[in-house]
Amino acid sequence: MSSLELALIGQLIFWLLMVLLFLISGQASLYHPLTMYLGFHAIVFIIRPFVVHWLGFDTMWNYMMFEPSPAQFMQCLAVSSVALAAFAAASLAGGWCVPKFPAAASAPFTREQIIALGVVTALLLPVVARSIFASVSGEGTGQSIGGVYVLTGATGYTLEAQYMIGPLICAWLAVARFRWPMLVLVGAYLLYRSYGGWSRWTILLLFVAISLLYAWQKRIKWPPLRIVLCAVPLLMLFNLLGHNRDYVQQLLRGEPAVRQELQPGLSEAERLQLKYDGSDFANFDFLTFVTAVVPERTGTYTYGSQYLQLFTEPIPRKLWPGKPIGAPISLFSLNQYGNFVGMTVTLPGDGWMSGGWIGLIITMSIVGAALGLWHRWFWRRIADNVPCIFYMVGLAMLPQWYRDGGISIAKFLFWNLAPLILWVALTWAVNGHRIAARSVLLAPGTKLRFVRQSSGETSKGAGVSAAAKSV
Repeated sequence: MSSLELALIGQLIFWLLMVLLFLISGQASLYHPLTMYLGFHAIVFIIRPFVVHWLGFDTMWNYMMFEPSPAQFMQCLAVSSVALAAFAAASLAGGWCVPKFPAAASAPFTREQIIALGVVTALLLPVVARSIFASVSGEGTGQSIGGVYVLTGATGYTLEAQYMIGPLICAWLAVARFRWPMLVLVGAYLLYRSYGGWSRWTILLLFVAISLLYAWQKRIKWPPLRIVLCAVPLLMLFNLLGHNRDYVQQLLRGEPAVRQELQPGLSEAERLQLKYDGSDFANFDFLTFVTAVVPERTGTYTYGSQYLQLFTEPIPRKLWPGKPIGAPISLFSLNQYGNFVGMTVTLPGDGWMSGGWIGLIITMSIVGAALGLWHRWFWRRIADNVPCIFYMVGLAMLPQWYRDGGISIAKFLFWNLAPLILWVALTWAVNGHRIAARSVLLAPGTKLRFVRQSSGETSKGAGVSAAAKSV
């Protein structure tokens, strides 16, 4: 057995050890950000390296014009494992709490909340409809500059506003407690996204959010088996759309869907490679490229400069024609060392680019601790409907952050949390601008003193007249 094969087995054993420690800690549940990271790590940093090595999956190597050495292969395994350890330790430390549902069911949504949600839906539906029209009418034209697709037609705000329909569906499902009329909305949305063929991530991430909401309303920590089984056809659809974006359109028009023809005489491994060796879950391949190139060939790290794009990205290019492509300060481009167009660096890769091993540990620790604190915030408000919906919709977006790295999560959270923020604001308005207050039960005989400022007195050095009354 080669050292590379031993490293692959060691990678699996280390992941199993982390899962065991997570379960022993008593913190494990569907609602913990570490749960999703462990799943992400298993798919892209354990299963993918195995099939790359033993089944010869090399499509991404050929695309990137890069062939890793065994040392570079094993270095990527080590980087991913260190990233997992740092994220797990920080998220558990930051999010340590008592993950327990209260005995009583959560209070139902109030009349004001339901009215406000209806108003939010009515306000946003025209915006969503305009966004859908822009995406199908060809307004979203652009060009590739330095490997980055830049919009020259409609703005990103116009094209991506349609993503707000996902959190609205989640909110209505929670309000209606998953009654079948609302489930029809889910089917209609699934058909629409499948018909368009693009932004396949919206299908899977909405499924994750709905699974979280369903488990939360049922007061269970893990989804039932029937929910897990529903993921199988969705993953098949995800794969089909990856090979042919017009697959559903062709089926509805009665046309034969174009499938990839397999040549006769191929081995089973070769057939699997033709069907499944794509970019969907090839983040290990991308991370191997990143760790091999940075800093050996780039000569430098980014030192976190990529996050400056948070300040320039919100400005539409129509208002700033000369807006920098990507981060405003770019110390190197991965496309100078291979074909990295359309690929993602992953969250561990983002940390590695920022400063090697130190940047990796700092990035994963900061993200893990922040998400852990958010997890603790969730369990402290487990009886409150709207805060829990906020958390679960945001939590469902995390796989995209783990996969992409960088600032893309800010855009996903903006479109998915904006309708919920508007819902909270309108609920407050419908509720008569009332501010929540605490009531205190006083024992009989307690003395209260009511204090007021006398007229004509200034705040600086002013005396205070007081009246005392016994209760």
